[in-house]
Amino acid sequence: MAVLELLLETVEDLIDKDFKKFKFWLGNGVDFRPIPRSYLENADQMDTVGKMIDTYGEEMAVKNAVDVLKKMGNNNAAQQIKSRYTAAGNTAAPSTSAAAPPAAPVGPPAAPASMMAQQGSIIIAPNVAGGTSGTWNINITK
Repeated sequence: MAVLELLLETVEDLIDKDFKKFKFWLGNGVDFRPIPRSYLENADQMDTVGKMIDTYGEEMAVKNAVDVLKKMGNNNAAQQIKSRYTAAGNTAAPSTSAAAPPAAPVGPPAAPASMMAQQGSIIIAPNVAGGTSGTWNINITK
């Protein structure tokens, strides 16, 4: 099952009040970077899932959904999405336990190949420090 379908089915199963809470926690973050609340304010389930995948990527969108569901006290849905994600053949099940800290990264994280903002948006770009990182083309259009 595709992550898009898995997340969509999960949020579609939430009653309106719980879906509103789900979007609230996505907009405030639960140990992850929040999605701007303005993006979620009038978003339906499909828009919300699309924004999660656009913002976090598939694996982290599932992990963050699990974190939000747990924060909401919906441990059954959190466990179900983890199980279905793993059963679908995904090698890395999203983990929310703090038993083993993640390995320290070697060097700074890689910047995305491209970044784009819509009118009035802000991009917080990565810091570039020392070393060589190849060619950088920065285009700012207004």
